[in-house]
Parts: sequence; C-alpha cells; structure tokens
Amino acid sequence: MTMAEVAVTVRLMPEGPDVDLAKLEAEVKQRVRVHSISREPVAFGIEALKIIAVVEDAEGGTDPLEEKLASIQGVGNVQVVSVTRLL
Repeated sequence: MTMAEVAVTVRLMPEGPDVDLAKLEAEVKQRVRVHSISREPVAFGIEALKIIAVVEDAEGGTDPLEEKLASIQGVGNVQVVSVTRLL
C-alpha cells in the first residue's frame, strides 16, 4: 500500500528585507518537492514566500518539512497555513 500525499501550504518569512527571495526560492526547490511558490506582500517592503509543497502523509505530519525549510539560511519563520490530502 502506498502512502497518500498531502499538499502543505507554508508561509515562509525571510529574516529581513535584504534577503534575496530568488535565492531562497531556489534553495527551497532543491530541498523539498514544490508544487508552486508565490510571493505575498507583508509590510514595509517585506514579502513572504507562499509555498505549496507535496509530502507523504506520514507520521510526524508537517514537522520534517518545517524543519527542512527552517534550516535554510535567510529563513526567519515557517508557518503551516493548510494541509490538504491529494487524491
């Protein structure tokens, strides 16, 4: 039996306004299976990355994904916005 997959929507905040979002996006794509990445204006010229990642619906939930993203240099905060099971 294969594991079901889930789409996890994550809001990734950079450490500050001088973080290169293009480099951050490239690093995210290297570390996790990305469905899409978009940018969301936050405030004062700061943008967050809205990432939809596809992960296996395994025990531990979104913790491994959050840990991978939080370990990227330049990432200030990782917040899971939603989790949707893929059929």
